[in-house]
This record gives sequence, C-alpha cells and structure tokens, in this order.
Amino acid sequence: MPFLAPIGAALGGFFGSLGIIGKAIIGIGLNLIVGKIQQRQAKKNQKQVGGVEFEREYGENVSRKVACGLVGIAGHDCYVNTYGSSNKYLEQVYVLSDFPCDGLSRIWAGGSLLSLGVISSDPTQTVYSVTAGDYAGLIRFTFYTGIQTAADAALIANSNPTGRWTADHIGTGICWIKAELTYDQEKLGQFPDFFFEFRGARLYDIRKDSTVGGVGGHRWDNYSTYEFSENPIVQEYNYRRGFSVNDDMFCGMGMAASDLPFDRYVAAMNICDEDAGGERRYRCSVLFDCDVPHGDNIEAVMTSCGGIVIDDVDGSWPLIGTDQPIVETFTDADLVRGEAVRFQRRRSMADLVNAVSGTYPEPSNMWSPAGYDTQTNASYVALDRRTRDVSLDFPQVRSKRQANQLASIYFNENRYEATADIVLRPRFQTIKAGDWVRWNSARYGDRVYMVQARAIKALTSDGPRNVSLSLQERDGGIYDSVGVIPPTIPIPNGEPVYLNELQDYAVIPVLAVGADGRSYAAFRISWAPIEDVTVTGITFQWRIKTEPANVFSRQARADETIAFIQEGIVSLTDYEFRYKINANRATNWTNWLTFKSLDGGNNDLEVSLSNLQKDVLDRFSELQAGLDDTRPLLEQLLTSFQVGTAASETARRRLAIEVGNNRAAFDEQVVVVADELQAMAEQITDVEAEIDDRFAQGRVRFTAVAAPAGVTARFSVQLRATLGDAYKDSGFFLEIYTDAGVLKSRFAVLADQFIVTNGAVNALPLVFESGALKLQVANIGSITAADISLGGGKVRMNSTGITVRSG
Repeated sequence: MPFLAPIGAALGGFFGSLGIIGKAIIGIGLNLIVGKIQQRQAKKNQKQVGGVEFEREYGENVSRKVACGLVGIAGHDCYVNTYGSSNKYLEQVYVLSDFPCDGLSRIWAGGSLLSLGVISSDPTQTVYSVTAGDYAGLIRFTFYTGIQTAADAALIANSNPTGRWTADHIGTGICWIKAELTYDQEKLGQFPDFFFEFRGARLYDIRKDSTVGGVGGHRWDNYSTYEFSENPIVQEYNYRRGFSVNDDMFCGMGMAASDLPFDRYVAAMNICDEDAGGERRYRCSVLFDCDVPHGDNIEAVMTSCGGIVIDDVDGSWPLIGTDQPIVETFTDADLVRGEAVRFQRRRSMADLVNAVSGTYPEPSNMWSPAGYDTQTNASYVALDRRTRDVSLDFPQVRSKRQANQLASIYFNENRYEATADIVLRPRFQTIKAGDWVRWNSARYGDRVYMVQARAIKALTSDGPRNVSLSLQERDGGIYDSVGVIPPTIPIPNGEPVYLNELQDYAVIPVLAVGADGRSYAAFRISWAPIEDVTVTGITFQWRIKTEPANVFSRQARADETIAFIQEGIVSLTDYEFRYKINANRATNWTNWLTFKSLDGGNNDLEVSLSNLQKDVLDRFSELQAGLDDTRPLLEQLLTSFQVGTAASETARRRLAIEVGNNRAAFDEQVVVVADELQAMAEQITDVEAEIDDRFAQGRVRFTAVAAPAGVTARFSVQLRATLGDAYKDSGFFLEIYTDAGVLKSRFAVLADQFIVTNGAVNALPLVFESGALKLQVANIGSITAADISLGGGKVRMNSTGITVRSG
C-alpha cells in the first residue's frame, strides 16, 4: 500500500541490517490514521472500495465486481428495449454483480421506496411487481441470482428489432435485474432512476465445513452449499481463495487453503459474529473490484472490523480489532547486550490527530452518507494546543454503532504513540507478529506493545536465533465499547397560544336612527382587541332563525372591535349569529346563538318591500335585456344555462316588410333542449314597428325549465317604445320558481299606473300609481300599521299612542 511505504521502509531498514532466517510482518491495517494523513498530504485520490455506488455505469469498459454483504448500487445499465404499440413498453437490464448473489432486498425509484410484491420465485429468479403508489401495476422487476441456465424468454420475444437479445444471452454467473415499465402519461411519463439494495454473494465458511475441521455441509468446490454472509473475515477468506465462474477465477488472489491457517481464521470470524448492541460486532458491505490492487480490496474489509493482516512464513491471517491477551512479559535484562535499541516516545506532530469524523452509508435513507459521532477528547485538543482532525469515511459499514466503534478504535490507536525496535534472547522465539507483549523497562517505562514485525537471526550472524522485534504501543482501552450518542433534542419553544374565540364577544339588539329620523332594528357586535398576529380578520354570519337557508355575512378587520349589523334585520324577530376567525391555520365556526331584534316600527315593512322591489326590478331588467339579444334563441339558452353538449330541436317563423325607412316585423322562435341533467323549452313571439324616430316593440315569452336545482315556469309580456327622445318600457310576468328547494309563485307588473276594476259604473277602480295605493272603499278585518293619520293629520296613531290635534 502506498501509505504504508514509509513504515515498510523503516522496518525493512531495521531488519535489512540483520542476517535473518525468518520474518513475520503486519502487512495491512497498521496505523490506518497515519496512512490517511500521509495520503492526504500527498494529495492522492485513490479509488475507494465500499458497499455503495450511486453513479450508474454505462458502456463496455466497466470493471468486474463481486458484491458481498448487503450493498446498494445504481447498477450497470447495459440494455434498453422498447416495443408494443407506440413503443408503450420498455425493458431495461441492469447488471448488479459479476458473481451469483443471494437475493433482492429493496428498490427505490426516483428517490422513493417502492412497495414490492412477489409474483413468482424459483432458485434462479424472482419476479416482483409494484403494489402501491403511482407506479402500481406499471413497473415489474425480475431478479436473476446468477445461477440461471437459460436466457430470459420475454427479452428474446420483445427484442426490437428481432435478434438484439437471443438464447445465448444467459448471463451465466452474473447477477442482474430486468425492469419492465409501461408508459402512462400521468404517472409514468418519464422513466425514473432506480437504486437497488440486494444481498450479495453466497460465501464459503470454513467453520461450516466438516472436512477441514468445522461443523456443517459447506464444501469449497460446491457452490450450492454456500450461504449469504456479512462477516468481513468470511468475505476476506473467499477473496483470498478467489471467485470463479466455470473454473475461471476472475477475482481474488487464488491462495491455497494451506496458506490460510484454519484456527486463526475461525477465531477472527467468531469475534466478528459476537453480539454488540443487538447486532453482529462487525459486518461488511463491499464490492470487490477486479481492477484495483488486492491490497485495496483487503484493506476495505480490514477497515470494517478494525483488523490487520499478518504475513508470516506459515501463511497470512487477520487479527481483529479487539483486546488481545499478553503472551510474553520481558524486562531490560532480556535484551541482548550490544544490540541497538531504538525507542520513540512520541509521534511526529504531523502524524497526531485529536478528532476523527466522517460518514457511513445509511440504508434507511437510500444509502446516503450520514455522519457518525465525532470521536475526540478535549484533553488531547488542549495538549496539542490546536485541533488536529482527520476525515475517515466507512463506505463499507452500514451501521452507525459499528462506524462509531471503528472511529474510536482508530482514534485511540493513534494516541498510543510509543514505538521500539529491540533484540531479545532466543527463548522468545515463540512470539509472533500481532502478539501483544509487555516490556517492563526501567528506562523506557512499563508498557504493552503489539508486535509489528518479528525476525530470527541466522546461524551465521552475530547472536544466532536472537529475536528481533518491532513494537507499537497498544492498550485494551483502545477497543472499549462505544455506543451511539443519543441525538440532542432541542427543547422547542412552547406552543403559541392562538386565538380560537373572540374575547368579550357580545351581540346586542339596538335601534338605529336614520337621517330622516326614523328608527331601524339592528344589532351591535363587539369584542375585545385581538393580539394574535396570525388573525387576519373575522367573518360574521346571521340569519332569521325560521329561515336558515337565507344567510347574511360580513367581514371585519382584525384591528376592529365593533360591527354594526342592519342588513336583513326586521323588528321583533329571532336571529341566529355565529362567527369564524380568519387565519393561516385551521379555524372553526362557532355555534349559532339566538338573539331577538327590537321593535323598529314600520321600517321592517319598508325593508321587506325594498328587497322585493330590487328582486322584481332585476327580473324585469333581465327580461328587457333579452329584447336586445340578437343571437339565436338556442345559443342564448345554451349560454344562460351553461349547457355544453345537449340534444335540441328548433323551429322559427319570421315575417318582415320594409317601405323606405318604415319597417314592420314578426318573429317566432321555439326551442327545446335536453341533456343528461336538465331539460328546457322556450317560445318567444316578437312584433315590432318603426317609422322615423318612433319605435314600438312587444314580446310574449313562455319558458319552462327542469334542472337539479329546481324548476321554473314563466309567462311574460314585455313592451317598449320610443317617441323622439322619450323612452318607456312596461310589462308583467307570472312565474313559478324554486327558492331554497321550496316552490313559490308570484305575479309582477311594471307600469306607471296599475288599475283593477269590475267594469261597473258605480264602483271606482283600485289604482296604484306614483308609489301610492288608492282605493275608495275597503273592508278590512285587521290592520297592522306603524303610523296612521286621519283627518289630514288631526288624529295620529303610532307606537307612542294616539294624538288628537284640534283645528
């Protein structure tokens, strides 16, 4: 490894000066933090091996990879095909691993996790469909484990043009997934980016092979006996032995089983499988890359378990990051006299750190990088007199607890700084690289060390069989358990108190006095000033208690405290009031409250008649406006009643004659219209005559409408005429209409003078003109009046009593 070059050079220099017959050395994993610092200083950006790849790969020049453990990748997009009418269907093929895998776990589409259901499954493939969400029924996946022996029949049948996918496209040994998408303009107009989480290779575990000392049915030469495993040492063992498909070892080192000591590997595997906080102590997610050096692949695995690799004449094996027993204790008296002793108490300041931080992939968040807890020590920062931090990412670790533990190990290892090179007497030949020893030195202190390298001097050298050791300070506290620091939950501000009801709300019946001195029934609504800044206003509603369909409303600003209500108020009537606060949040109407209006005298009648007059005049204006509408009657009806597509029939008669500027015309139109919701019929007869500046026109109109809102039947007569600059219109209508679901009828007349007579000479007619009703004789059983004047005002009766004025 490049960053181990200075360490290797130093050890090589020490041992190179000796005549040796055997040497053992730690090859990978020693002083990882120092290596990262030196790598950063050299500005080397080497390819990092991990268990997640967000970038989708395309083309032919893609390195072969073997997925181990639970991994997440975007995949290698290697085939796209469209077929069907208008190319409605699309097939995509993504290669996930170049070695058979255990199974699919999850899929994200466009950043959203898909709900998948299994349609069918066998040892070679599993078919999934999307069962919920926008893509339900539109996307289907087929996961091929890599042990398939036949090509995908659907890809062959749908290949466009024919022959793009053939029976030879089996993908032996390749784990891949097929995505089938159906175009949908609303839900699947654009094909989403997929991200796949799956269980990687099934692996051989020597602990489960009874032929080599384990217990179980695993056999190296029989893939069907393999099992899925996240154990990093199981993965490293398989990488050293090599991954083969059809006897072609395309990935790994091809080492013999005899070079991988059974007992050492079993011990390391068992340590990784120990329980720690409800999960295995060490797990690894890795994509072994066939295009990177073996050391990089193995270092990724060793980093996930705090391990180191020991290379010895007996073979190679891992030593896991955990507290180790002390195998030997020696003193200064055990050192060989005359041999050089090199001792260094402190590291170079450039190699020290006092904070380690970084990221790990979080599977619950689509494997996005998440930060683990920063490992630091305030006393170290004070001792170093400044922050010395290093970034250490764990792309092969999918657990925050494990990432915290590893960062703590590498941080604490860096602070045990002492190193030494010594030569011991021959009786210490049993010490091996990776062993922990205690050197109780009167001169250099009593410390525990790990043996970085060990060599035995040759018989031909001075001091034959003396043991040369290179030592690195260690302590069991380095591997103390580290949990996950609970996140600091800030105490939020208290929930704001929002105004939901008006304070001091009151509805008071009052009498209002107009400019003419008359009194009117009204209500005064008041409330306390509003301090809630979220309130933008208040909506008040009121209605006559016996007529709940006729509701009046009014808006008030938030800074107001009084509202005066007179609209629709008549005397001595029960009214219901309610209100709702307007704000940028959910608010509710209050309950209806009943209040009775005061006696306002005759003004109630005036209000009622005024409202009726407006309604009738609006109707006459609508009818008169129809005289100026020159559109065909059918078009008028379709527009007025907002009818789109309907069946209709029309009939029309028309007569007209012109002599010079004199013109007379007759026009009759009949239209019937019906659709799925309503039906209507209308007949209009128009006559008109014009000469110079004199014009007269008349219209008779019948209308019948049946609709979901109600029914209407109307007969109307409209007249209008001009004489020079003078204009006059008149008419009447008789109608049955629907008001709030209730059928009502009325007859209205528009005329300067309305007369009712029986034709008898001795009976004067009833006349309404100039706003007054005139009648000579009246036979009345009961009179309700606010003000009665008799004898030219000599006698006056009203709510205050009877007043008699003489003269």
